[in-house]
Amino acid sequence: MFYLPFVIIITVILVDQATKHAVLSAIGVGGQPIAVIDRFFYIVCHRNSGAAWGILKNGRLFFLIVTPLLLIAMLAFMLRNRDLLLRIALAFVIGGAVGNYIDRLFAGSVVDFLDFYIFGYNFPTFNAADSSIVLGSALMVIYTLRYKKPPEQDNNGNEGEAGDGAGL
Repeated sequence: MFYLPFVIIITVILVDQATKHAVLSAIGVGGQPIAVIDRFFYIVCHRNSGAAWGILKNGRLFFLIVTPLLLIAMLAFMLRNRDLLLRIALAFVIGGAVGNYIDRLFAGSVVDFLDFYIFGYNFPTFNAADSSIVLGSALMVIYTLRYKKPPEQDNNGNEGEAGDGAGL
């Protein structure tokens, strides 16, 4: 199971880059959207020079510097941790971050192509790497909730280690 996170990282990067290439080839930036489910889901092709929802627009230099630092930290944390769920969660985040980093490095912006209209609201367009980052983040929340232990209480209902004699 040691290799599973690395398989996930590589798979996410390959799927992300392949889908972006396919969309660029089929539609091209600003091309005609493809209705998958009319009035709900479209394949489009946009360039995003920022992060999610267009924040930090034109922040390419920031992302080119900060992303590798965060990737190194996440990879080191993943390698030191033995919990499979946390390792898988980090692998999805790392794979997605690398996928978007490749776009920023070589094209200056990220290709976004999944476009949803939810209850009439046009949700910000995203890509496979973004989906992977969200999935990994959700798995990290599950990991955190799974291992969060309530503080022990002493016989008087005070938090702390029960029976440790603290405060006496």
